[in-house]
Amino acid sequence: MNKLKKLVLLLFVFYGFSAFAQLGTSSPYSRFGLGDLQGDAFPVFNSLGGGVTALSNSNIVNPSNPASYTSFRANSFLFSTGGLHKTTQIESSTDKQVANNSAFSHLTIAFPISSKLGASFGMLPFSNIGYTLNARDTLVDADMIYTGDGGLSKIYFGGAYEPFKGFSVGMNASYLFGGLNRRKKLDYDDESFFDSRSNSSINLKGYYYEFGLMYKMELANEKVLSFGLTANNNSSLRAKRTNIVETISGTNETVKDTTSNIVEWGEVNLPKYISTGLMYRDGEKWLLIADYSIQNWADYTLLGESDDLSNSMRLSAGLQYTPEFNSVTKYYKRMQYRLGANYSNTPLTLNDTQLKEMSVSFGFGIPVKKSRTKYDISLTLGQRGTTDNNLIKEQFIKFGLSVSYDGIWFVKRKYD
Repeated sequence: MNKLKKLVLLLFVFYGFSAFAQLGTSSPYSRFGLGDLQGDAFPVFNSLGGGVTALSNSNIVNPSNPASYTSFRANSFLFSTGGLHKTTQIESSTDKQVANNSAFSHLTIAFPISSKLGASFGMLPFSNIGYTLNARDTLVDADMIYTGDGGLSKIYFGGAYEPFKGFSVGMNASYLFGGLNRRKKLDYDDESFFDSRSNSSINLKGYYYEFGLMYKMELANEKVLSFGLTANNNSSLRAKRTNIVETISGTNETVKDTTSNIVEWGEVNLPKYISTGLMYRDGEKWLLIADYSIQNWADYTLLGESDDLSNSMRLSAGLQYTPEFNSVTKYYKRMQYRLGANYSNTPLTLNDTQLKEMSVSFGFGIPVKKSRTKYDISLTLGQRGTTDNNLIKEQFIKFGLSVSYDGIWFVKRKYD
């Protein structure tokens, strides 16, 4: 019971931490849609290129496919959390700058209910907004300053059932919440003029559901081939937007007048997605995984506004190698070595150009001696966008670290 109390307390600590860790990006592209999507937050999945749909492992929690929850060992209790750091070089045709961001990556808990049932719950980042843009209006001798911050998080509860050996189905029920803030300021050179600023604050909350299935085929000599499929329902979330326009003066930005204060209620339509994947496992030595996913971002709307997003596509592939997982003499042989890559058409289409993103990654799974604890480390090198057509190119390095604990619970101690 003391372990349970400590775990609950730790959950609330990380909940509070995540509330202060939403500025996980400094990208001008986070201005659009719901911001930068955080679908690849787990370091262990990052190091495999983001391939997750068919991944099933007894000591890894995979919320991306809830059908994987039936893979946990009896009496096990899995806990995992971690963080990410991202350094981005943002480049236009005339300028460059470097931004650094750190953020909470995940908190997950999972356990088996019976030999055919498994469950998981946790909290994950969904999207982040963080940008500052400056433009010059030479007609009125003023600077236009655009800033944004905020983000969305989700709490999920999921379960899975294995009706017959090798086949499982699962579902996550998720609660999405958070706020997106976008601001504009007109700053005149002539100090006798009143400056003006506007703030658009959008609060979102609501439920949506994700479904998954997985089929595992056992081949000869501990070889396994798995197929995974995930999709979501057509969800609408409640949205409240507050628009405030003010005139201000002085360096302290004293408010002189509020010219507009409008509150709007409506909905945001989350686009449908579907993801398929294959995984091949050769005992504990080799693992190969590949994913293909699409999402209908052209159907996205927020209070009736589409933001001119396009349907997205992503290809991912990864490889894991463990020289000798049960070696007692060579520690490095028990480590997991990972390599991955992905390519995607993002939802952003600007100046008639749909932005591409590509990356390569590698990482390690590091078991702790005489413990069921494991550390996962990932390093991702990637690029999004281009400097052609007056656009912006982002080159980034992303470092991830997570700690996972596989405990044994609900087992009565025996005494002689």
